[in-house]
Amino acid sequence: MTSADRDMMRAMHRFLIAVVALALLLLAACGGGTTVNPTESLARLRTAIDSPVSTNEQGQENSRLVEQSLEENVFDDMMRSEVEEAIGRGDPCSRHPRCAENGFEPDDWFYTVGQMGEGSVGALPIMILGFDRTGRVVRSWNLSTH
Repeated sequence: MTSADRDMMRAMHRFLIAVVALALLLLAACGGGTTVNPTESLARLRTAIDSPVSTNEQGQENSRLVEQSLEENVFDDMMRSEVEEAIGRGDPCSRHPRCAENGFEPDDWFYTVGQMGEGSVGALPIMILGFDRTGRVVRSWNLSTH
């Protein structure tokens, strides 16, 4: 290998390092370096569903949590039994007009995220999960309150 060949190899090596470093910086800037932990998101959501809400701030926090969970697609490809295990069984959509208004089936599930506490909080966030014939989550909807 000649001196010119070694110089060319070093230059290519530096160039590749620079390209990789730039790619990593771009991923970090775009949020691509963060990963979603569905198990953690589902645990937070289950806690929110079961917890009393006594302030507007708590209701808004629950609303943001629902929105984030759906944006992160934490329910994608989950089966009905897995959803029940993760966050509890929802109420049948046949009991809630929001379901029919949004094209959900009577046996889809409806969740009110939070329980009315002692304070005045207004509306609580709502989440609806729709299932296909095999019991797999295929769509969702939420009523934000923030």
